Amino acid sequence: MTIVSLAGKQSDEEISYDMETLAEVIAPAAAERMEEAKAGIVPEKHDHEHHIPEGGVKAWMTVAGAWWISSICFGYANAFGVYQTYYVTELLPSYSTSAISWIGSLQAFFLYSTAIVAGPMFDRGYCRHMLVAGSVLFVGCLFAQAQAQRDAYYQIFLSQGLGQGMAMGMLYLPGMAVVLQHFKKNSAVAIGIAFTGSSIGGIVFPIMINNIFNDVGYVWGVRAAGFYVLGATVFANLLIRPQYAPKHTQQPAPNIATFLKDPPYICAVAGAACVAFGLFFVYFYIQLYTLTRGGISQNFSFYTLAIVNGASIFGRTIPNIFADKIGITKVLMPMSFLSGALVFVMFGLHNVGGITIFCILYGFITGAYVSMSGPFFAAMADHMGEMGARMGLALALVGIAALVGTPIDGALLGNGPEYSWSRAIVFTSVMMIGGTCIMTVGAWLLAKKRGKWV
Repeated sequence: MTIVSLAGKQSDEEISYDMETLAEVIAPAAAERMEEAKAGIVPEKHDHEHHIPEGGVKAWMTVAGAWWISSICFGYANAFGVYQTYYVTELLPSYSTSAISWIGSLQAFFLYSTAIVAGPMFDRGYCRHMLVAGSVLFVGCLFAQAQAQRDAYYQIFLSQGLGQGMAMGMLYLPGMAVVLQHFKKNSAVAIGIAFTGSSIGGIVFPIMINNIFNDVGYVWGVRAAGFYVLGATVFANLLIRPQYAPKHTQQPAPNIATFLKDPPYICAVAGAACVAFGLFFVYFYIQLYTLTRGGISQNFSFYTLAIVNGASIFGRTIPNIFADKIGITKVLMPMSFLSGALVFVMFGLHNVGGITIFCILYGFITGAYVSMSGPFFAAMADHMGEMGARMGLALALVGIAALVGTPIDGALLGNGPEYSWSRAIVFTSVMMIGGTCIMTVGAWLLAKKRGKWV
């Protein structure tokens, strides 16, 4: 009941007494707060408030778990170039390069697009459930893939493209988004460290699979990958610790319709989708490219993917340090532009030295782009409660572009043994550079909205 309502029932003397009593209670407390403010003392926060710890044992355990998730999601997906070459030459010789690339692009599509469901589920507290389900599905599909028969396209398509892609999607978004529950100020660095797992996986998988394919055969090469994924998922599930807000402090449920009315978000997602049309071209085709170029040995070709992924270790960490200091967009946009421009360099690659330098630079630059694109979309959230949904919708739309991008490249290349590399190179570069321009417009609109560059 307010002082005004009390006035209708009390005498003037009683009201005067109440006001004096209230002043005696409030004045000392207000004076104490003023003295604390002058002394620089920060009032202690209540236990029920949601804090982002910015470190600690659980936070770094979560980063370690996310590292394992990254190594088997993007790390394994980035090794598809090994399968592409093997399928074209050995396992699926009756199918075209474009048809085979649909397997890898479908895998990449579901890695991204599953996020449209995984994002809202993550916001509702189902992080652990998705991690466990994705782990079981991933391991099961790998061992099913190992049993595929020669020219049995549908078996590879279902186990590797569909099943593994959905499993990766169920692991990837919660595995990365959970890191942002533990870090805010240093989120880019934490995500960058977690993403180095994809670089290590991108080194281990191509070398391991190539060598086992040559020495033992296809079946045990895929099984070896399955055992690696099994161990990685066990470690990830043991290490990751979700940090959700208490029930009474949670933000309102996200409304996807509002995202589609947000110009900065729309431009950023559209630009990222264009970049995704060309992003996987090098990862899918660099091994085949070097195998079909004169003067390049087969042994060196097997290690090109490992070089790309090895260089991305530094790309996923060093630029992220600067991103936390000067803003994500000021680092992300130049890296995105350079990745598209660098593809044009493939016209001049004719020897081992040039290809090695290209692989190192491309791995570094695209490593930075991939590790910062997720935090970029998360930074567009108005509150923590819509972070997963923002990331999920963006990644789903990017996944559609990834689905059709590499098959388009395959169609432009044509059927071997002579491939039209120039058409695929131009398409990839133009899409990535154009996408970067659109993303930059989105970043500029976000800066106008927030009053500063994110």
